[in-house]
Amino acid sequence: MQATYKILGGDGKEYGPATLEQMLGWVRDGRVSSATQVWRSDQNAWVTARDLPELQLAAPPPVATTGGGMMSIDRQNSLARVKSGGSWFYWIAALSLINSIAALTGSGWGFIVGLGMTQLVDQFASNLDGGGRAVAIVLDLLIAGVFVLFGVFANKGHLWSFIAGMALYALDGVIFVIAGDWLAAGFHVFVLFCLFAGFRAATQLRTVT
Repeated sequence: MQATYKILGGDGKEYGPATLEQMLGWVRDGRVSSATQVWRSDQNAWVTARDLPELQLAAPPPVATTGGGMMSIDRQNSLARVKSGGSWFYWIAALSLINSIAALTGSGWGFIVGLGMTQLVDQFASNLDGGGRAVAIVLDLLIAGVFVLFGVFANKGHLWSFIAGMALYALDGVIFVIAGDWLAAGFHVFVLFCLFAGFRAATQLRTVT
């Protein structure tokens, strides 16, 4: 009887069972790396994919970097996840500014990924004259700028940027919980999950070569 395989994904979930042919396809697609945890049906313990010679991952091929050095596939995948997670900070900043422009011009639409704190500033400014709205725009730009900085440093793998950004965004989500806007609060949870995935990949970069 042909052995089957299960893998432990980066999200902590099990995938499979899969045949050897399917596993080799996952390897080619980058879904399985040399460090992926694999359970083969004829074994009684999880092992890394590199320990199964039929998966041909005993020596992962290096990937050239722009600096002339060599980067493993594991490190390349971790870097991609870091940038995917860190880029959410840019989306938060950009869509919050779009929401502010819409609010200050009297439009009634907005993006749920935007910040609650900028919405509070905009609501307060809507009751003031033109000078008050100018102050609101400056405050909105400063708040968005903070998240842009989080994105810059997060994409470079700085753990503190992920931690500080997630903490601030979680606090921002409390605004929607208090307001009873559960859709926006739920989307905050989703974005926090994506940011945490980037944070976890950034921690892995410290051990992957």
